Amino acid sequence: MPKRWIFCKYDSNLARSISISTQISDLTAALLVARGIQTPDAADTFLNANVKNHLREPFLLPGCQEVAEHLLNAVKSKQKIVIYGDYDVDGITGIVILRQILKDLGADADYYVPSRFDEGYGLHSEAIIKLAQNGTNVIVTVDCGIASIEEAKTAAEYGVKLLITDHHTPKAELPNATAITHPQLVRFMGKWVSPQSLTPKEIGLAEKYPFPLLCGSAVALKVAWALGQLAFNGRGKPVPPQFRERLTEMLGLAALGTVADFVPLQDENRALVRSGLQYLYSPKSSIGIKQLFAVAKYVEGKTRLDSEYAAFQLSPRLNAAGRLGQAGLAVELLICNDLKRATELAKEIDELNESRKMLEKRIAKEAEQQIHDQFDSVNDSAFVLAGDWHCGVIGIVAGRLADMFHRPVILLGKDKMGNIPAVGSARSVAGFNLYGALESCRRFLIRFGGHEAAAGLTIDETKIDAFRTAFCNIVAEQITEEERIAELSIDGIFPLGAFTRSTVEQILSLAPFGCANPRPIFAAEKILVQNAKTMGKDNNHFSAEFYQGSVVLRGVAFNRRNWFDEMQPFHKPIDIAFKVRISDFNRQVELDILDWKRSEI
Repeated sequence: MPKRWIFCKYDSNLARSISISTQISDLTAALLVARGIQTPDAADTFLNANVKNHLREPFLLPGCQEVAEHLLNAVKSKQKIVIYGDYDVDGITGIVILRQILKDLGADADYYVPSRFDEGYGLHSEAIIKLAQNGTNVIVTVDCGIASIEEAKTAAEYGVKLLITDHHTPKAELPNATAITHPQLVRFMGKWVSPQSLTPKEIGLAEKYPFPLLCGSAVALKVAWALGQLAFNGRGKPVPPQFRERLTEMLGLAALGTVADFVPLQDENRALVRSGLQYLYSPKSSIGIKQLFAVAKYVEGKTRLDSEYAAFQLSPRLNAAGRLGQAGLAVELLICNDLKRATELAKEIDELNESRKMLEKRIAKEAEQQIHDQFDSVNDSAFVLAGDWHCGVIGIVAGRLADMFHRPVILLGKDKMGNIPAVGSARSVAGFNLYGALESCRRFLIRFGGHEAAAGLTIDETKIDAFRTAFCNIVAEQITEEERIAELSIDGIFPLGAFTRSTVEQILSLAPFGCANPRPIFAAEKILVQNAKTMGKDNNHFSAEFYQGSVVLRGVAFNRRNWFDEMQPFHKPIDIAFKVRISDFNRQVELDILDWKRSEI
């Protein structure tokens, strides 16, 4: 679909001032200013963020001390502790962090991961009852539980202490748990409460945590840190070197969870990812973690271990286990120190990831065919598609189709026998409140949940057609013609000659890239294309040489085979939008081509 190029505006005088003060290039300074960095001090903090100087003490986190104290008491009294975590990477890494620290302290600690298909996300009363009957005294959640009002009652009924560590948006009423730690809670009238329960005036008077956007594994790391301090020398005191080393190892897992959960890479999250990923692969990493890197084709000293490698190579493999109903394998792999078993687990998880990719590919092909057969891909406002599709991966496909067509997309996985409701995943586009649209269509749905950008739902198959009509009508009423055109935010227009290796290295110093800190996008005008070809196992990707005067740079466009056919008969200059990188193979500057259009004469 065509895109509207939007060029970022910034104060060039401010950028020049920061460039001189921090001794960075004008281009890099302009990128910082465009990201809201307004002073040399802020630029220095951004460029040099690290956990030593920018990760806040754990006892500042709302409820962290209370949760840590209850856990320590459970350890000392030999109570059975179960860590109950979500089945995504954020939950899995958080489980491993807490389990390792508790085991180091001599705890009787186990873990529980619900099945995506049999149980679904979050705490479940049936699981709590089963754990209680098996002798569990304490359940500590990771990445879930903040909305578990009824489940907290079940835990109390069965005599189980429930400790909640979570980061999802709390509702006005909090579960009546033994203790809760959550970065968005506020202290009002001496108690930790949900900000949703307060008036604007009361929120203004409440005590708040400075950075409320931590992910679940980062919250787990804070609890582990607090637990270590309490267990050894007390709050605010140094911990023994051995325990400090263990916490340092856990930084890598918390960084991986942070990248995988798409929380903003700002403030503490930026510091955690920027300096934490380096600890993920180290001599002290578990054999299981090293085997995960092995199947992800990591070559020490050559492969760049950054947020993008974590997001596109490590996270999908761990997530594949959860998406296909076997998240426990991912936890086992990360904690495994037996070479034979770790090798088996890594291979199995890699195979699950390949199965996941094959499922996605098939579903994407069938879904695109439905769009072409049943919809007007240019004029229709939204797509609601249904098929015999695996519900563990339809969310990924829905997101890609929403990006491709710039429309809200809902994919519904139907049961082949028609005996159970269809399960759906929905993804939106900027500016459209997906949750609000589903709320308006709730009469057709069995259940639904989510937020403005993404949601899940279940629906009786007999109501799909009526739901499709109602949902598409709502989208048509609320999205304007202008909003149907995707926008590409571009940081600036520069000649290709500006992207020397040293300049690109400095641009890369803005990493880690991800949510709220995307890799910069540039444009270049009047470019000639030569030696275009398709590449990849299925020839799905496009590559070419891009010329501007005497400068030539290789560029690649992934999953854009159609560009080969479109550019072949077109021999006039084009404008390109792209990201820059340095090849791991030959250390030369290369372009990731995102879009192109004919140059204006």
